[in-house]
Amino acid sequence: MSALDRRTPPVVTRLAASVLALALAACQTPAPKPDAARPTGPITAEASRSTAMDLLESASQMQGPERDQQKVRAAAILYRLGDNATARKALDSVEAQNLDDVRYAEYAHVYGSVLAAQDEFFQALDLATAPRLDGNWMRLPAETSLSLRTLRAELWGLLGDIDSAIEERRQIAHLARTPEEISANNSGFWQLLTQLPSSELQMRARQSANHMMRGWYELALLGRSTQTDISAQLTEFSRWRQQWPRHTASMYPPRAMQLLEQLAAQRPQRIALLLPLSGQLGSAGQAIHDGFMAAYYTALEAGAPTPAIQVYDTGNGQPFQEIYQSAVDGGAEVIVGPLDKGKVANLLATETLPVPTLALNYGESGRLTDDLVQFGLAVEDEARQVARHAYRQGHRQALVMASDAGWGQRGAQAFQEEWLRLGGTISDRKTFHDRSNFSQMVSDALLISDSKSREAALRRTLATPLEFTPRRRDDADMLFLMAQPGQARQINPMLTFFYAADLPVYATSQVFEGSVNPQRDRDINGIEFTALPWLFEDENVTKQNIVRQASPSPAFARLYALGADAFRLYPRLPMLREFPQQKVHGLTGALRLSSDGRIVREQIWARMKEGAPVPVTTAVEPRTGSGITGIGGAQ
Repeated sequence: MSALDRRTPPVVTRLAASVLALALAACQTPAPKPDAARPTGPITAEASRSTAMDLLESASQMQGPERDQQKVRAAAILYRLGDNATARKALDSVEAQNLDDVRYAEYAHVYGSVLAAQDEFFQALDLATAPRLDGNWMRLPAETSLSLRTLRAELWGLLGDIDSAIEERRQIAHLARTPEEISANNSGFWQLLTQLPSSELQMRARQSANHMMRGWYELALLGRSTQTDISAQLTEFSRWRQQWPRHTASMYPPRAMQLLEQLAAQRPQRIALLLPLSGQLGSAGQAIHDGFMAAYYTALEAGAPTPAIQVYDTGNGQPFQEIYQSAVDGGAEVIVGPLDKGKVANLLATETLPVPTLALNYGESGRLTDDLVQFGLAVEDEARQVARHAYRQGHRQALVMASDAGWGQRGAQAFQEEWLRLGGTISDRKTFHDRSNFSQMVSDALLISDSKSREAALRRTLATPLEFTPRRRDDADMLFLMAQPGQARQINPMLTFFYAADLPVYATSQVFEGSVNPQRDRDINGIEFTALPWLFEDENVTKQNIVRQASPSPAFARLYALGADAFRLYPRLPMLREFPQQKVHGLTGALRLSSDGRIVREQIWARMKEGAPVPVTTAVEPRTGSGITGIGGAQ
């Protein structure tokens, strides 16, 4: 697997084709020297690499701007081929001040794309938003301007600055001319806006003074809805198009909306729900069952076509293989369940399953066939999401504090593995339990005692009065916290007490209890955490029905949300298989399907402010001293 395949975010990978097109087009211009390379024959990987190396060789014989532009052309081809190391080496030696404004824009695009492919997102954005570009957009060729602005939009979206990315997409809309360019930008718009909670989209739709953006917000609301089935979404989309006939998304719909008709035709008619409704997991199974059925009845009440559902209790002691076969014999076209990890392992060990199955937990491995998809509430997904987010925000040295509970240690390990894979370092890792001395743990983690020891040594050496304030360790620029709410309320204030008020704290959704109580939660102000969309979806009819009928505790609310999302997810699995970068936006997160048949959840970001969670829609400037220049953005 190439470095591009392994490391490059999908949104950045999509830029590679335009980079290569730009480079090859540039290669067709007359070369300043007779021996400068021109591509001939079919453009294969081997031919392209040969062209790139010839360009670099000829560049060594050139001077000034011609030499530097030749290197940019070669680097664009190498980036497209996944050879980021060689491309980076060529670009590092380019003297950008030698380039005119048009060539500099091409350089910023190619170099920024290479940096993004190597996870250096802030440096990439610095290049793509360099002050030198301001005021020059009208002088740039349309292709260069479009490619560079697309890179900027992708980077802002990747870094969580949705507002800046939206504005960039608006600029791209004026540049896109071909159906392919317009469709690509509309799909990018869709991906951005559907990250916002429904409440945020509703507010923006009401308040937006821009007619086109109001249409976008209303369309994104349709896509964010976790209460409608495919037919209802199709109906709503048809109504939206009638209301907005001249809107760009009406003429060139996002790819996800184009797939709805295909999905509606493929929808299964008979579903078997296999859950433990008795026994040790009975309460969890019942919550998932009720969430699934709440989504079913919401669709039914809306007049949507709904499948026949047969429920089987897997907690009654009957062998699971018999229950599964009974569901198959009963005519099930899709099976949803089981919940128990051991039973999921049984399915993984079965060579071929007779009907497509959506398991509601994860086994120890994935499965490359299409007959089994695993979906659950793995804390490991959240921990890896925190690692990627913090790294993109410019942090590199992490402190880790985690509960000794199994979920806490699994999350800490998943974070650590992802963090190290990205290139970060772990300064220290602490484990705690409910009765831990949190003051001592935080002090030790921050090396406060070492600071005090240095003070004592200085006093002995100098024998004079000193004004001394202890200092925390300087080899950590963030804290990853795997804690329950009560634990976090004790740990977070200790950071301020021990001189670490400036240390950003990231956590998983477990840090927030689930109900808003400003008086109780003011001690976790400032913590940024992955949040279930459920938290902000108060207008969602399925959630309203669940809350009204079951009043679930925050712990069980997650399971109700899982059940509701399972109902919405199973008919959309063909879409996720065909288009791996598409996502289903549910109450548990943005759901995508990995190549090994595991649903990967990405939750929204929230920050505790005045004791209440608020969604994060703009980027935070990275900490000074990280060696990375920030992009700004107010909260």
